[in-house]
Amino acid sequence: MPSFETLMRLARARNRDKDEHTSKRFLEILEVLRKYHVRDGITPDEAVALLEDLGTTFVKLGQIASTHPDVLPREYCDAFGQLRAHAKPLDAAIVKKQIEGELGKPVDDLFDEFDDTPVGSASIAQVHRAVVKDSKQVVAVKVQRPGVVEQVTDDLSIMERIVELYDLLSPSEGKISFKQLVDELVRTSRDELDFRIEARNLERFYENNKDRPGIGSPRCYEELTTRALLTEDFFTDPRVGEPSAVEGLSEEERDQLAYLIANNYMQQLMEDGFFHADPHAGNILITPEHGIRWIDFGMMGEMNGREREVLGEIIESLVKGDAYGLKRSLLKVATPTGPIDHGALLGACENIISEVIDVDLESFDTSAVFDELAESMRKSGFELAPFLVTMGRGLVTLEGTIKLVSDKLNIMQVLAKYAADSFTPEKIARRARKVVGSSVESVEAMAALPSKAMDTLDMLQKGQVRLGMNMDVNKKVVSGLRESINNFAFALLAAAMIIGSCVLCTTELEPQILGIPALGFAGFIFGTALMVYISALILRSKDRDLK
Repeated sequence: MPSFETLMRLARARNRDKDEHTSKRFLEILEVLRKYHVRDGITPDEAVALLEDLGTTFVKLGQIASTHPDVLPREYCDAFGQLRAHAKPLDAAIVKKQIEGELGKPVDDLFDEFDDTPVGSASIAQVHRAVVKDSKQVVAVKVQRPGVVEQVTDDLSIMERIVELYDLLSPSEGKISFKQLVDELVRTSRDELDFRIEARNLERFYENNKDRPGIGSPRCYEELTTRALLTEDFFTDPRVGEPSAVEGLSEEERDQLAYLIANNYMQQLMEDGFFHADPHAGNILITPEHGIRWIDFGMMGEMNGREREVLGEIIESLVKGDAYGLKRSLLKVATPTGPIDHGALLGACENIISEVIDVDLESFDTSAVFDELAESMRKSGFELAPFLVTMGRGLVTLEGTIKLVSDKLNIMQVLAKYAADSFTPEKIARRARKVVGSSVESVEAMAALPSKAMDTLDMLQKGQVRLGMNMDVNKKVVSGLRESINNFAFALLAAAMIIGSCVLCTTELEPQILGIPALGFAGFIFGTALMVYISALILRSKDRDLK
């Protein structure tokens, strides 16, 4: 089967010269767009109605687009999340023919059992329960509807053509342009219509979580998976939102189950850097052993090492109540978009910290805090990194999910506990190495400070440096200033040596003296001696000035 990109390219070529006079579908789509006056941009409610008028396939694409707050404004994502696609199930004979076309064998040769009635049906695919012939494993077979890729690519290419012909590029204030919507639907379709992408997500997630107690997810059967077919483990456990999921559980067991869900999400974020982007109640199953299973891996989030480190700093700042630290961390993953107001951003961070510190954690509103944070960054002239926006939306969704299990547990409680538990010996040693590295850089910079200061003073005395006017500087003043700078620089050097040596003393660095690293011991002694010497110089200089 040709790839989405190939079919999209062919559809664009096929529709390049078409207009309302030559294409019936072109006319149908154009009439829908005229109905909503998309030339002036489109509001969230108008976008929802438009997708519903375009058909069930576009309703499904809108649902998927709702999980991308890094691309679309949040109000559009929230509106698209309310879309519901109702698709009539395909006849079993059509489904089996599609499977045979993908795998090259009759269904009876692949499965001992294959249920004709689907367990789920949507506009892009439907799912059937089956039993694999050789392994006897019960599986879920997700089958793409025949012709859906061709239909989507043809419609999208027509919509792109309409954007080009009618200049639908610029939005009005408070709206997105129709072009923005089309671009996101194209990107969404590319990922959603290739089941191999979901298969890779599924396998990666399974490997990350397979050794974590109480955490499960389906495995992918690669030999029964193609671009239009996905075969994975079939589970019958109830979803979090179903009454039977927590029926009979004590209050304590529900609290533990809610914590298991939230803590595993923190593991996905901080340890794996690969997390479920849509953790709503329908995507988490509850097992009889009070464990959980994640399902539906079409939409995932990903963070690199640096992004996970910054996220850890943000969590730590929130837990410690450090507004300055929160601001510094946010600026590492923010992009300037206009006039920058650092004061306003610091004030917003202080407000957020006060909410975290002063509010009872059980009533903490994660959604409100993330909304305030994003809005404060925007007003201060910054845009948050996409990974942070996606993660924030995921945490907000997760908060609603765990509330169905336990009213007591809050995301902020889990963040605080995770931050406290994260100070393992390995992480402390890693942080110590960073401190030592920073100390060495500081020592090198301070070592060069006296000579740079002297050069500057020499230039100042010779008249080579001017502060908007010519100055004659008294030699005695320059000499005193030079001495003060020298004393200050060496005092900083001594302090840095003492701090760096103390950090080294906590390591296992060889050789050692009396169980203490020799380098750390020697540095501490030398730094202390230098500090005493500088103190004596300062006192002697003070006595001389008094005389």
